[in-house]
Amino acid sequence: MKISNDKNIKISNSDIYLNDKFDRKSEVLNIVELITKLSDPCTIAIDSQWGTGKTTFLRFLEAELQQRDVNVSYFNAWENDFDREPFLLILNHIIKQFSQEKNVEEIKKTAIKVLKSIAVNGSKAIVDLVAPIGIGNRLIEISEEAISALAGEVFDNFTKEEKEVKLLQDKLSLLIEKDNKMVILIDELDRCKPSFCIELLERIKHIFDTPNIIFVLGTDLEQLGKAISGVYGESYNGQKYLERFFDFEINLNTPDYNDFWQSLSKNYTGKDDIRTLENKVYIEAYGLWFTQHLQLSARDITRLYTKFYLASLSEYAGNNLPLILLLSVVKIYSRELFNDIKINTFDLDELLDLLKIKDITLADTNSEITSKILVLIHNLLLANQNEIESLEIIDLLSKSFTNSNTKVLSKQLINRYKDNDELSIDNLDSVYKAVDLQGISHKQYANVLSSTQTIFGQTTIISNN
Repeated sequence: MKISNDKNIKISNSDIYLNDKFDRKSEVLNIVELITKLSDPCTIAIDSQWGTGKTTFLRFLEAELQQRDVNVSYFNAWENDFDREPFLLILNHIIKQFSQEKNVEEIKKTAIKVLKSIAVNGSKAIVDLVAPIGIGNRLIEISEEAISALAGEVFDNFTKEEKEVKLLQDKLSLLIEKDNKMVILIDELDRCKPSFCIELLERIKHIFDTPNIIFVLGTDLEQLGKAISGVYGESYNGQKYLERFFDFEINLNTPDYNDFWQSLSKNYTGKDDIRTLENKVYIEAYGLWFTQHLQLSARDITRLYTKFYLASLSEYAGNNLPLILLLSVVKIYSRELFNDIKINTFDLDELLDLLKIKDITLADTNSEITSKILVLIHNLLLANQNEIESLEIIDLLSKSFTNSNTKVLSKQLINRYKDNDELSIDNLDSVYKAVDLQGISHKQYANVLSSTQTIFGQTTIISNN
């Protein structure tokens, strides 16, 4: 069963930044100030890695512009990259803002002519100018007369397209002039098909290059550049290609994930038989360790938190929350490894590699949490391997480190925490059931969903993963 929340992030009309967990307000206001000063055509890239809150940022920007009576429209490019012409997609969002204006119908008629020209000039006409026709195993060269006729038709169409585009631009300028400005926010561009990205950027540059129309695109420029290079060939510089489209490239600040984990755990209620306040400390400390060490994005964090929260509510969870969180991480990033752990056929090196523990230096991280995670792995091995002794496991774990100082120190720290009650395992089979999200009511699903959707824009819970 899949349960997903409303994809529209809830923003309060009375306080836009009520749920501003990454302190984006100042960054939003800087963009707004830039936009208010622009009159020439402009395209702005909001550059940040996938899952770092670009959607939330754009929604804040949309709300801020709306409060200032600026015409603004938001759309998710990824939801519209299936067999849709980007030209019509963009134009539709402009027209919606000015649906009551008299000349909208004229713009629609002109747009159809532009679309027809795009369809003709985007065909294989140019290739056909020089390519021989294949019939069976024979190649028949096109006659000079045919090439001349086709060439005349193709270039006439280009001239016609230029005229239609210029006419459309003039009409759009008149439409927007009275309301001063039109801002179009485009999200998730880096998740689209590369061909769609290229077409969309080309349409913005060559058709909507109109005064007072401003585009703000949320994307990961590095990944988008790589995708474009994949279309044109590895030697093609995708980053250079993108530079010709963007007038400004603005990088979002790195979020404070400590505050983000606190905002998530603030809504954690746990079960009646679990000490909730202490569990919040577990969530924040362990969660922040995984975030920093595995370089989790905000979206990764929300996915992990939601899965852990649900598992902790299971009737099978007991008091095994740290282990449940650890195994939730494993299951999210390697279902195969999680299944191997369940049947006790897993490779310890694979687990340590996934958690990026081997190269860790305890002095450079939260040594207490690192030690407790090692104890959890120790207890997991001990519970699974009846014939192996604790000292052997500790020795095995310490030898896994590449840093000689960590090898020595790890033994001491594991011994310090290995008898900690919170790290003990009540019933391993029950822990697995909890991580598999068994023993959870539909009401509990709904409650967790409600608590997470106010923190982050999009959450999907899959009960059978």
